[in-house]
Amino acid sequence: MAATDGNASLRLDDGNILITPSGRCKQLIQPEELLVVDPSGNVIEGNGAPSSEGKLHYLVYRLRPDVMAVVHAHPPLATALSVAGRELDCTALPELMIHLGSVPTAPYATPTTDELPVAVEPYLQGSDAMLLDHHGTLTMGSTMERAWALTEKLEHAAQTLMAAEQLGGAKPLSEPHQQRLLSLGRQYGLLREAPQASPPPLADRVLVKHLPETAEFLTQKRFSDTRGMVHLIINDAPLRRVALFSIEPNTGYRGSHLHHHKTEGFYVAAGRAKLEVACSATHETMVLELTEGDFVWMPPGVAHRIKALEPLTFVELTDRPYEKGDDVPFDFEEA
Repeated sequence: MAATDGNASLRLDDGNILITPSGRCKQLIQPEELLVVDPSGNVIEGNGAPSSEGKLHYLVYRLRPDVMAVVHAHPPLATALSVAGRELDCTALPELMIHLGSVPTAPYATPTTDELPVAVEPYLQGSDAMLLDHHGTLTMGSTMERAWALTEKLEHAAQTLMAAEQLGGAKPLSEPHQQRLLSLGRQYGLLREAPQASPPPLADRVLVKHLPETAEFLTQKRFSDTRGMVHLIINDAPLRRVALFSIEPNTGYRGSHLHHHKTEGFYVAAGRAKLEVACSATHETMVLELTEGDFVWMPPGVAHRIKALEPLTFVELTDRPYEKGDDVPFDFEEA
């Protein structure tokens, strides 16, 4: 925990909560600075204010009677994944498969506000650890050691996955091996049996933006000079595949599938397109009309198909190499 970032709490035998104070560097906190609060956050013992993220802790204790300790931290590499719009994929990491199975990412909510507990609540019954979009990690356990160990496991996993990216990307374990690890996790009492929460709304998971036309250096831009229009994309996320496609109108759709692990992007270089996206879990659908300069990112689990409304040239980008079995056909007519 860097500087004043992060907070930790412990449920006491009488039901009250021991929590770190607000605004203090965790490495410097003395025992007498810890506060005892009731389950609603009212101070019972101690001076000063409890952590400004206390509402998050109180929610966990209210909904999870099995939890005795909560840690919220900002480990840099795990946080970097959410900042880059990436999931923490456990499928290549046996230890995480056994201890957690999967790690969800709760949608962004402004820190310290009532929005944060609302964003996190749907995920609490299904997992003991999660990423908070652009905001770090949340872990919980039957002891402080368990909660803190899960924080370290998330950070170590993020470090491993980023190193694997430099070598061509992490290779997921086969489905039978994954199922065996999950079975071991349940056997050891490490995995929760509660079903994973429904994913966030589809509109919150599909990123759509229009790239500006400018001569200034930007991460993503369009630039027009005397030689004509130059379409420039500089990757601000790991890229493993870049392909250029041209599609004529009245030639049907390209795609009609979803990916288990890949994030895929479409950038319209010229023309106009109709993009349909759908969530297989919630059956939500969206129809987008894309024009020159539009850029769309679609995370794993979002089905998509695209067709030309006029002569279309677009760039397709993915963050993982091709993996057999990762492309799953999706029937949009039945969505």
